[in-house]
Parts: sequence; C-alpha cells; structure tokens
Amino acid sequence: MLFLKRIVTVLALVYLLLALLILFFPFVRTSTVNIFSIYSQTMEINLLLGFAWASVVVVTLLLIFENIDSSLLRRSVTQQDHKINELKAQLYDVKKPLAPPTSGPAAPYPTAYDAPPTTPPTY
Repeated sequence: MLFLKRIVTVLALVYLLLALLILFFPFVRTSTVNIFSIYSQTMEINLLLGFAWASVVVVTLLLIFENIDSSLLRRSVTQQDHKINELKAQLYDVKKPLAPPTSGPAAPYPTAYDAPPTTPPTY
C-alpha cells in the first residue's frame, strides 16, 4: 500500500510541475501543441481542458490512496490498543490480590510520635 501511495504522490508532483510549466509559459504551451499537430487555438484549448481533467483524476487518486492509508493506520492502531489491553488484563489476573486491611487504625507510615527528635539547624 505504501508503494502505491508513493507512486501516486510522485505522479502528482510530476504532473503538477508539468502543468505549471505549460500554464505559465506560453512558448512551452505552443510548442507542446505543435508536437501533436499544426498549431491552432482549439488545440491549445483542448490541451488545457485535458490538463484540467487530468488534474481531477490525479487529485482523486491522491485522496483515495490517502484515505485508504489513513484507515489502515487507524485499524492498526486499534488492533495494537486491543492487544495492549489484553496484555494488561493478563498481567492484572496474574497479580496476587491485596491482603485484607488489618483491624484498627494502624498507619503504614511513621507518625510524629514515632519519628526521632530532630535538632534545629545551626547557622
């Protein structure tokens, strides 16, 4: 999929450069028309109309491949998130349950009465 996306992107960039060259430089446009047949105004109009239709096709291909690629990436992320959640659930199931709390207000940390007396700092 990535290969097709890159080919379409390169095709679009080459087309864009060619179209800009033909649209902004009249001598390139007339020489391009002269390649196919004798120069005429209708041939030049048909050339520009052909470029317009080609641009519609190229932009449509770009949009299609970008949407397909982004949907595949979203699907991959969803699958990886699902796998992570399954691994977390397995890890949670393996853990031992916590011991029931003991009766009474026993604090798991030292209180002010248990702490050793401190001397004030000397300066």
